[in-house]
Amino acid sequence: MPMTENGKCPKCDARLKRVDVEYTEIRGYKTAYKGVNYVCPHCSAVLSVSIDPLAVKNLIVSEVLKALGRG
Repeated sequence: MPMTENGKCPKCDARLKRVDVEYTEIRGYKTAYKGVNYVCPHCSAVLSVSIDPLAVKNLIVSEVLKALGRG
């Protein structure tokens, strides 16, 4: 099924069929997290910033395995 065009970049007004991902670091008070920037492929405007979901998944799996005595 083809992806529908359901968004526009707020900076350049281009229709978005996809976004690019850039990796970044998100810093808290005493903690740093792996993060991602979702950017417009046309003008590179940052559309959103989030904690990297794959890094979170890997951390959870690692902690569960450690708790089970397998990690």
